[in-house]
Amino acid sequence: MEKILPLLFLCASSQCFADTVYIGVDYVLPEITIASEDAKPKATALRLGVSNNNMAFEAQYLAANDTDNIYSIEFDIEKSAALFFVMQSDVVNGFGLDVSLGYAITDVVTAGPEMTISDNFQYKGFAWGLALHQDIPYIDNTQIRLGYQSLYNKDDIKITAISLGFTYQF
Repeated sequence: MEKILPLLFLCASSQCFADTVYIGVDYVLPEITIASEDAKPKATALRLGVSNNNMAFEAQYLAANDTDNIYSIEFDIEKSAALFFVMQSDVVNGFGLDVSLGYAITDVVTAGPEMTISDNFQYKGFAWGLALHQDIPYIDNTQIRLGYQSLYNKDDIKITAISLGFTYQF
């Protein structure tokens, strides 16, 4: 968390250099894979970004809506905060592609029966993503976005997500 706050302040202050500020809301289907077993809690993500010349800084906050379990152990993404550098393609026929590289901190809470693991875990590290977006006709400055993100991939633990949402550009 100590690294995210200065980066978020940098992102917020870089608005003076931006030609576009945007906000997005996504419905997210994360997948937590541990030793070939998957838990898929549902989540919502809020994205805020500033863009200039097809390059952007984007802050993302993800919070779980639901939990899932593996062998009677509940898995919940309590929260995930990330900061991305986004390389944006030109919009052609209403479609565009974004490639994101950044850093994410993801808190996972596990709870289960008495003889199982019940603890809080924090996963930090490199994160990346790809997103395809399309302009919505008749609604200015609004896009629908389909994305894939890898929030963590080390030590036989993988946290990925598929998202579908909307972006509004100011």
